[in-house]
Amino acid sequence: MAMLGLSLWGVYAGEGYVIHFGVGDENMTKNACRSVLQLMAPKSKGDLKKTRISRQHIPDIRVRGTRIRVNNNKHNWTASPQEMIWHRCKTFLHQEFKYNLVNFNSERFATFVRYGYAIPFKNQNEAHSDTTQTLQMIMQQRMEAQT
Repeated sequence: MAMLGLSLWGVYAGEGYVIHFGVGDENMTKNACRSVLQLMAPKSKGDLKKTRISRQHIPDIRVRGTRIRVNNNKHNWTASPQEMIWHRCKTFLHQEFKYNLVNFNSERFATFVRYGYAIPFKNQNEAHSDTTQTLQMIMQQRMEAQT
């Protein structure tokens, strides 16, 4: 879903729901504008407030002027097995993270869940290693905590 040149990425969870960084409302548009301005300021790193990975019904994601599209073929990577995708979704669901427009955003989350790598759309041939490593570490810590 695009807003002011930005996109909100998620993973379809069936029955009209997506799992995504819980930022899909009008306030996110304001925060995204602020974040873009922060990127231009030398003291900022593009951070927004903490956000929660959420499961949300698509019609409840209210950002004016958005279009919803299925983008299963936007990256030249092979999707993980469905069981692994759902395992990643369940691991991160309801967890809070500090959203970063550049490095730790909804696209990186969605591509990590789908492919096992945080892949930026603008450079589809390379995984973002810092974000991928962070998400892999979180997965490992959660799995260890459950055993």
